[in-house]
Amino acid sequence: MRTPFLCTLALFLLATSAFAGRLDLAIIEFTGTRNADELAQALSASDLTKMTDSDRTETKVPVLQGGWVVFAQSFGIVSGHFGNTTRLSNQRVDVSGTLEGSHLSIEITTLEGVKIGLRKYRESHYSGDGSVAGGVPRIVAIKQVKMKTANSYGQVISKEFTSVLVARYTP
Repeated sequence: MRTPFLCTLALFLLATSAFAGRLDLAIIEFTGTRNADELAQALSASDLTKMTDSDRTETKVPVLQGGWVVFAQSFGIVSGHFGNTTRLSNQRVDVSGTLEGSHLSIEITTLEGVKIGLRKYRESHYSGDGSVAGGVPRIVAIKQVKMKTANSYGQVISKEFTSVLVARYTP
């Protein structure tokens, strides 16, 4: 009685893994503002996994050099809803979204423990949607921020940075 059930379960698991794909995600921050078209073109010709294998982007492509890798993860996925939570040291990342065919809709929240005055956590939200067809890295969302902060001497400092949410789906 158990043998047919176990065989059926084994076949189901093999079939499910055969139809599963791999989703690679990365959040990369660059200082200054970056042109979205140039970034998209450079990313489509790059290996996302190798480039985000460190805290800084590892590439010889000038447009992608000097980026800070906020988050990078790869996991198996089947079409439909998915969710994942990762915790490393004092940072937690929650990933949730849907994959319908080659269309990805995703939300990523990073929560980092910091000691800044009375605040104990810094939370950042990234979300976007778009096509991930073709097995090449695609920009799902881009955010360009210009802000002014005061340093410890009371001087106002202007900062500009570009955050890019990149995804690659390989069926």
